[in-house]
Amino acid sequence: MKIAILGGSFDPVHLGHLHIANQLLELSSAQEVWFVPAGNHRFKQNFILLDFDSRKSLIDRAIASEPRFKCLDIDKAGTSDGSTYEIMLKLKTQYPQHEFAFLIGMDNLSQLPTWYNFNWLKDNVRFLIAARPGYSADSTITNQLHDFAYVNCKPSDISSTIIRYRLKNGLAIQGMVPHHLLVEITRLYKALLIK
Repeated sequence: MKIAILGGSFDPVHLGHLHIANQLLELSSAQEVWFVPAGNHRFKQNFILLDFDSRKSLIDRAIASEPRFKCLDIDKAGTSDGSTYEIMLKLKTQYPQHEFAFLIGMDNLSQLPTWYNFNWLKDNVRFLIAARPGYSADSTITNQLHDFAYVNCKPSDISSTIIRYRLKNGLAIQGMVPHHLLVEITRLYKALLIK
C-alpha cells in the first residue's frame, strides 16, 4: 500500500491539515495518509504548547470519519529523537509491506539538506513535494533525491500559528478547526495562551 506520512507539531490540528491529506488521496499520491505528531521536534521543541497526548487525541478525533487516515504515536516524547530519519526508519522496519512517502512543503525544501542524516534520507525516502505560493523547486536539492514527486495540492490559508494568535487575542476560529473540536481546542489553548 502507498502511504503518505504527514508530520508536524499539529499544535493544534486544523482543517488545513485535513485539506492536504484529502488532496493526497484525491490526487492518488497515496492510498492512506498517516499523521505523525511531533514529540521532540528538532526545530520546535521549545515552542510546542500542547502536550503530545492531547495533540494526538485531537488528531484521532479529527480524522475518525476517514478510515484511510491514521495517527501514530511513533514520535512520542521520550521514545524518539524526533528526526524524520528515525521515524522513517522505524516505519520501514515495522511495516515492510508498505511503500512510504514523506510530505514536505516547497517552502521547507531548502532546509532539507540540514535535516539529520540527510544522506540516508535522500537515498531511502520518497518525498512528496507540495506546491507553495511564492516558492519554486530548487534543482540543486531535488537532483540529490533518489525518489520524489511534486503534488499539486491547493494550499490552505489556515495555520496553527494563526489559530494560536487568534485565540490569544480573543478572536474566533470557527471554520479553521473541525467543528466538533472547536470548543475543546478553544478551551485548551486559551488556558495556555492567556495568562
